[in-house]
Amino acid sequence: MSASPPPVDDAAAADDRSRAPRRFGRIMMQVLWPAFLMAIVAEGVLFSMVDPRELAIVGLHLADSREAAYTVGFFVLWGLFTCSSGMTYVLGRGMRQS
Repeated sequence: MSASPPPVDDAAAADDRSRAPRRFGRIMMQVLWPAFLMAIVAEGVLFSMVDPRELAIVGLHLADSREAAYTVGFFVLWGLFTCSSGMTYVLGRGMRQS
C-alpha cells in the first residue's frame, strides 16, 4: 500500500507562484545593489591610481580611449563583486526556501 500525496490547496499554490517574482527580485537586489556600490568605489580607487592608457597585457594596450577602459573596468568589477555578494547570500541564508 502506498501513501497518497497530501491534497494540494490551489489558493496556496497560486499565492506561492505570485510571490516568486517578488522573492527573486528581492534576492537580486540584495546581491546586485551592494556589488554595484562597491564597483563604483573600487573603480574610483583603481583609476585614481592607474591611467587606463598605461595598462598593457602582453604588450597590447587594453583600450584606446579612457572611457572604454572605465566602462570595461566597471563591468568587470561589478561582475566580481556580484559573485562575492552572491556567495555571501548563499552562505548566509542557504538555498532553503523561505
